[in-house]
Amino acid sequence: MNDIEKNIKSIYFLIAFGILFAIGCTAIAIIHPVSKPVNILNIFFIIINAGIGLATVIIAKNITKKFFHLFMGLLYLSWSLIYLIAYTLFSFDFKELWPLLGISAGFLWFIAGRWKYKVVKFGYLIPSVTLFGMGCWYSLFSFGLIKLSFKTVASTLGPLFMLLIAVFLIVFFFLQQKHKELVFSDEETGVFADEEASFNSELEDE
Repeated sequence: MNDIEKNIKSIYFLIAFGILFAIGCTAIAIIHPVSKPVNILNIFFIIINAGIGLATVIIAKNITKKFFHLFMGLLYLSWSLIYLIAYTLFSFDFKELWPLLGISAGFLWFIAGRWKYKVVKFGYLIPSVTLFGMGCWYSLFSFGLIKLSFKTVASTLGPLFMLLIAVFLIVFFFLQQKHKELVFSDEETGVFADEEASFNSELEDE
């Protein structure tokens, strides 16, 4: 097994462990939101997850150069920071702060896609805007800025949000007509589907 294959296995190993620690942090936050011993345990999990995220980012940027790998590393770092701030500086319950996780995921999805492809592409723009927008939208209700029940939000305002996303995409389409740097060719539309296939071909060439 060469060094590249080892790095591929190691980054997926890190991603898998990061998911487990993220689930553990979330479960602790939901089951025991206020408890000093539990908070200490969760902070320990958070620090480990941040380390996993940092290692994943380093491997992604310097070796694999893959969008998904960089995104997952950044996501672990950002979620660890959000949890850490929530535990040490504020007393937010998980039901209040969960939309922040979606906001960070949407923002970092865009950052990772922009880093990888150097131009704006619908392949990462659409999920990025959707995640970021939905996180901002639901945070208005989770933090009590708008006094409505979640059932009302999901059944009535959810469709309104999707309409706003459609308006954004239409505006972006018209911007493409005036700014050609926002336009990408047909062969660039397969943004993520061939990522691992291309990496496997690189391995075969070694």
